[in-house]
Formats: sequence, structure tokens, C-alpha cells
Amino acid sequence: METAMGTAMRTVNERPRAAASDPHPGPPRILELGLMPLVTAAFPDRTTFLDTRLRWADVRTRAPRSGSLPVRLLRLARRVAGIGRTCLVQDYDIVVARCVGPVNSAGRPLAVHAALSLIGLAFRGLVLFAARGGRVRLAILDVTDHLTIHPRDRAFLRRCDLFFKRELAANRWNTLETVLPRGACAGHARQDPACLALRAKLRPFALGIEAAALRPPVPAAARSHDLFYVGSAQGIAFREAVNAVLPRLAARGWRIHAPAHRLGRDAFAAAIAGSRFCLSPGGVGWDCYRHYEVASLGSVPIFDTRPLAGIEPFLHGREGFYLDPQEDLERALDLLLRTDDAEVDRMTAAAQALVERVYTFDALARYVIAETLALGPLPRPIPPSAEEALVTAEAGHRQPSLN
Repeated sequence: METAMGTAMRTVNERPRAAASDPHPGPPRILELGLMPLVTAAFPDRTTFLDTRLRWADVRTRAPRSGSLPVRLLRLARRVAGIGRTCLVQDYDIVVARCVGPVNSAGRPLAVHAALSLIGLAFRGLVLFAARGGRVRLAILDVTDHLTIHPRDRAFLRRCDLFFKRELAANRWNTLETVLPRGACAGHARQDPACLALRAKLRPFALGIEAAALRPPVPAAARSHDLFYVGSAQGIAFREAVNAVLPRLAARGWRIHAPAHRLGRDAFAAAIAGSRFCLSPGGVGWDCYRHYEVASLGSVPIFDTRPLAGIEPFLHGREGFYLDPQEDLERALDLLLRTDDAEVDRMTAAAQALVERVYTFDALARYVIAETLALGPLPRPIPPSAEEALVTAEAGHRQPSLN
């Protein structure tokens, strides 16, 4: 697989410098739709990003947009027209979009729920319209916390070429449970060609981290803490158990840094960088921004059980440690904390290399495009030259029109 991905990535990264008259098509062009760009930042010279946030206020400053109501309506109309024109022309080969996911309207009025549902429906229709036909590939990114695909994304799963799922279950049939064809049970699905085709579209994905977050690690011997953890239990069994075990580890002489209050951004980063190990348990799902943050800031992550499929997982004893839920937690952590400084430094370097190679946003974007290209080429039609257009008709046959 690595060879195929490497070949595909060379195809993506090689941008020809030929003149505009070169008749050969260039690298695949990409259209990305949604609220947050991923592929656009990695391939800015060949990606068109359509921001579908049709809001009156700037999402960063929350300041209202300038101009009178007619001016703002005109700008909005122009923006919608531009999006529609881009999707109509289809001057691209790959469409990348986020999934719709749940409505997330709990506790809000019914009108808000209905409006959000309609927005999701409109977005799904726009993406499917942009990827219509057999020439354009469609890649869907699901970064929700759910182990299963939300039913609102059933149409995306049916129509896409690849579905990149964060929190992808190790048994991928578990991820498909909520989107199998109506009436299909899990046992039957494993022999149904239509269900097997849906399973073949699934690829693991991750939340990832920005490349700028990687920092040179502090040598393990110079770190001020052996273990750092901060977080609320929120009814999660592992976190509740950790809060009970950490004081007993401190009583054994280990330098435990477990503040009871929320830390600021700089203090949190400093605590990670100054600790030999950091506990990074999952929340709603396993995949968590903290996993990559711990490695990027120069510490060794300790995870709870990981029942998921990953792009290139952290390996136990190489880039981090996984805790066995059947072992005594205090004894297991005490054993891990005895790891010598040289081994901690080696694991820190390996974890940072893994994050930089696989889990930065740019690396994830390259992975999405490489996996999509590995499905096979979808050549862009090349207009015939003047010589090719002049075809001599054979005797007794009518020459078909080239129009």
C-alpha cells in the first residue's frame, strides 16, 4: 500500500511548469466545500475552496458585516451565484467535503432545529450536485465523535467514492450499523454485495493537529514532572479511576502534576512539555486532539484502550503506551513511570515523527488525495487538435459529426 500511496502522492505533488498550450492535462484539480478548509492549505495551487458559511457576521471577530441591508443581500446573492457557477462548470476532478452529521440542536427551539436541518439538506444537495456524473471523484470526511455514521449521511455514503471516518470501528460493520439498507441485519450485510461495496469505501481518519504546534522536546532528565493529567471525569469510568489513582502514585514518590482547575493555553502547553508522560484518555470517542498535542509538545502519551482502526496507529512501547483495562491501573502506571530517560527521549522523538508524517493537517490532506487517486485515474477530456479533427471519411460511410 505504501508504494501505491507514494506513487499517487508523486502524481499529486508534481505540478507541470509547461506553457498554457501544453495539450496534456495537469495534476487533478480539487474542489473543497464546507466551513473549514483542509485540502486547500496543502494544495493551494490546484484547489478551489467554497466557504458555505452564509452568515451576516464575521465568524472570527463576530462583527457585523459592513453595508446596508440591500448591499449585504446583493453580496450574498453574488456569493451564492458564484458557488452555483463553480459547481455547474465542474472544472475539477475531485470533490472533498465534510459530512452533514447530527443536527446538534438539543435544547433549542423547534424553528432552530428545522432551520439547521434545512441547511444540512441544502449542503448535501450542493455537494452531490458538484460531484455529479462519473468523471468526478467524491471524498467525504467525517470528523464527528460517533462510532457510527449518522443516518443523515447515508446519501453521502452511497454516492461517494471514499468515506474517511474518524472513530472508525475496528470491526467496520459496527460503523455501518445505522446506515445499512433498510431491512438489512448485520449478519446478512456481510454477504450482501451492496453492503460490501459500502464497507469498501471506508477509510480511517483523525482529528489531526497543525504543523506549527510541533516543538523541540525538552530532554527527559530536565523535565519537572513524571506524569501530567488534567480533565473532568464527566461520568467516564476511566477518568474517574485516574482521579482516584493519581494521589496514590504521588504518595509513592512520583512527581504527579494534576491540577484541579482548568489551565490556560500557555500553562497547559508548558505542563505537557515539562512532563515525561501525559495521560490522554478519550472522551466521547477515542480520537482526541490531546493525543497529537502531547506528542507535538514533546511528551509521551499514555492512552486508555483503543478499539478503533487508525491510519498509522501509535504503537505500544514505541510512540506511546496503552493501558490494559483488566490490569490494576495503579500498578500499570507505576510500571510505565519507571521507564528510563533514554527510552523516554527515544519515544518522544518517535511520537513527534509519527505526528509530523501522518497526523498534521497537511499530512491528512495528502492522505485523502492519495487514497482517492489510488482508486484509479479519471482523465480529464482533452480537446482534439486541428489535425485530429480532420478525419478522412472511408468510402461508402458517412462521417459522424464531431460536434
